[in-house]
Amino acid sequence: MNFNCVFPECNFKQNNIEEEEFLKHLREEHQNELADVAKKEKIPIAMAEMITVSNSKVFINS
Repeated sequence: MNFNCVFPECNFKQNNIEEEEFLKHLREEHQNELADVAKKEKIPIAMAEMITVSNSKVFINS
């Protein structure tokens, strides 16, 4: 899959990686942001991760 991190201050872009690799990036680099989103939206951190992964997927039309 192709990912482009949705956090504005982040320039992470990777093609052909597994979702787990992107999750590792989120957990290492954006732990605080994910916790803030989870608290603000009153959702579990795992759900905030899932939404962020979904919003960061880049689909390339061929």
